[in-house]
Amino acid sequence: MNIEQEFSEKVQEYLNRLTASIKPVLKELIEYNYPKEVVSLEFEIFADGFTQGFPVRAFFMDSDDSEHFVYVNGEAQYPSPVDPELLEIEHVYPYELEEKYINEDEDFDLWSIAIDELIQWFSVCWKEMGGESFQLKANIAPHDNDQAYNLVESKWEER
Repeated sequence: MNIEQEFSEKVQEYLNRLTASIKPVLKELIEYNYPKEVVSLEFEIFADGFTQGFPVRAFFMDSDDSEHFVYVNGEAQYPSPVDPELLEIEHVYPYELEEKYINEDEDFDLWSIAIDELIQWFSVCWKEMGGESFQLKANIAPHDNDQAYNLVESKWEER
């Protein structure tokens, strides 16, 4: 087994431990009745988040591709039944895991592998919670990426 496969399998193991936690969150997001201004859920992945919490954050976007908020007593709030940070966890995997592979190969691109594994895992969880029938758009992508994975149609698209 090569270093990429080994790291992929480790990331999968850690993500699978979070499946029971993420599924109810996704179910709430999928079933929620959003304000008419919200046309898309955009899930962004932040690479440093794997070792410092959960790397995915939800954004609730309007037709102008701006983040939409609802105002309650003059205070901006997310139009969401759940916290946009999705999961309150210490990390997906410990920093030592990344360190081990970087020490083996300093050019090892562990973030690309971790992000790919996360998108596959997230999309499976999304589907299992009924995400293919979601009435709005929903995408997941690394932060500032020009391609996104369409969770409703299960395919990559240009942003």
